[in-house]
Amino acid sequence: MDERVAPAWAQRHNERRRAASNESRPDRVAMWAVFLGLFAMVAAAASAQASSGGVGDGAVPPVSGECPAVEFGQRPLKLGDCGNDVQTLNWLLKSKPLGAAVPPLPEFGDSTDQAVKAIQSAAGLDTSGVVDAPTRKALKKGMLKQTASWYGPGFFGNETACGQTLEKTTVGVAHRTLPCGTKVTFFAHGSWATTEVIDRGPFIKGVSWDLTAALAQQLGVEYTEKVRAAAVSG
Repeated sequence: MDERVAPAWAQRHNERRRAASNESRPDRVAMWAVFLGLFAMVAAAASAQASSGGVGDGAVPPVSGECPAVEFGQRPLKLGDCGNDVQTLNWLLKSKPLGAAVPPLPEFGDSTDQAVKAIQSAAGLDTSGVVDAPTRKALKKGMLKQTASWYGPGFFGNETACGQTLEKTTVGVAHRTLPCGTKVTFFAHGSWATTEVIDRGPFIKGVSWDLTAALAQQLGVEYTEKVRAAAVSG
């Protein structure tokens, strides 16, 4: 007897194992095909959503709920809208040059609508209540034209007069008399920015504002120059 030949029971056992293995392979292949198909569907859906939701085609990404994350001036605003750009609008309407009785909230309500229509009427525009490019231009004209400088290098890591640590990424502004935390909207070089008073200064005659380096970069301010500014009244 050749000892290398396995017993009959062992041969039958091995045959059953091979048969079971061969029968299971199609099932495994089919299962992996299902998984790959589902993965491809999810990837395609994500790609379609990204392509349809980019800022370039007019869409804006959501922040929370229905409010988008978009800077003021990047879309028309109307009654019922919300977002940080609407809050900028309300800050602007409530500022000292304009003085509208609107809440400084990220919601375009009835009081905002009435204030916008009043601005449009005074500027000879159609009183639609929609904040479009001509209306933004009218709002800009209502802001004070003042001189601003900027600071940062040599002061990073120091504490501001309002108790913050000044960093390269700190967005804020210094003013000689306005209370700490006063909200201010700026316009320069086609860009809008909203921030708060966080420091004291500038101490140069004829200069009203001292922008942090990060805020100056956001507004495109490289030198001491004129900007549009509006501080929220108490």
